Amino acid sequence: MGLDMYLTKRSAAARDEQDEMVAYWRKANHIHGWFERNVAYGKLENCELYPVSFEQLMSLGITCQLVKANPESASALLPRQEGFFFGSSEYDDDYFMDVDDTLEIIRKVCDALQDGDELFYHAWW
Repeated sequence: MGLDMYLTKRSAAARDEQDEMVAYWRKANHIHGWFERNVAYGKLENCELYPVSFEQLMSLGITCQLVKANPESASALLPRQEGFFFGSSEYDDDYFMDVDDTLEIIRKVCDALQDGDELFYHAWW
């Protein structure tokens, strides 16, 4: 049990096909909290799809870069979020590894995006 988080892509060229999973996080509750605040506008429901714009994804990347540049700002810029089996509440090596992983995910997703592709975030807990 725990917080499983997904970013999926719906290809503009293949509308009838199933969405492709392009990113996965496990118990990265600070990343989940960012999506809840910035994509779901404060209330993210379990297993619901939330559209993610390119601009929103870039904003997440900027936030992660700011946290990396100034780790003391982590609790203000990208705070941990509590929840049932959501993972650690510490600002430790795992926290910053999730930040690094998120930056790499964003780079890969952006490299693969084509005009008309749509992104969606959802989580299961």
